[in-house]
Amino acid sequence: FRRVLFRSIHHCAVIWFICHTVPDRMASVDKTNVSGSMSHLIKIAILGAECTGKSTLAQELAHTCKSQYSCAMVPEYLRLFVDQHQRVPLAEEQISIAQEQRRLEVEAGKALHESGAEFSILFCDTTPLLTSLYGEIVFGKADANVQAFAKNHDYDLTLVTELEFPWVQDGIMRDGPLAQTKVHYRLLARLDSWQIPYTKIQGNPAQRVKQAQDVIKRYLANLQKK
Repeated sequence: FRRVLFRSIHHCAVIWFICHTVPDRMASVDKTNVSGSMSHLIKIAILGAECTGKSTLAQELAHTCKSQYSCAMVPEYLRLFVDQHQRVPLAEEQISIAQEQRRLEVEAGKALHESGAEFSILFCDTTPLLTSLYGEIVFGKADANVQAFAKNHDYDLTLVTELEFPWVQDGIMRDGPLAQTKVHYRLLARLDSWQIPYTKIQGNPAQRVKQAQDVIKRYLANLQKK
């Protein structure tokens, strides 16, 4: 009974932290800049199953963006974890993966805000939504705490890389073409069920960058009209 009670209290505490602390931190990034005008942080989620080119797309977008805007890219924390520990995370470590991914977003967003630019763009190479989906597929069940992070999908744009590149082995980081396919279609289904708008990005690397840039330009144009 004590163990069940402890787990219940811990679960509630995590949910409270997600609902109250993280949104407050993210909201604090969109403030008046040093010139007295509003500084807008535009967060772009780049999602996709393994080996679909999402990291390459995020890197290219952040690189090409810098000629016009204040930009940064948030790396995929899962890859950093695997490189550091030389293993994939355990089921109970999924929540810390999601938390750290969000923490990296917050820190990068604060740094962009301090630049004083009117518009800043943060490219996020994956989000807790993918952490949640991978946990469901790899461990066979959803983690309620991770899913709570995933539902806080506060991104201005969501780009999804299409399943069109051949699967390539990458050490212990990747789970195989079967998992790749499962994640891709479950991701699309989850975005639809949660009513999260998204744009599919496809084609060769150059075409993908151009397509994503066009989506971003249209969003910025509409934002400047308001």
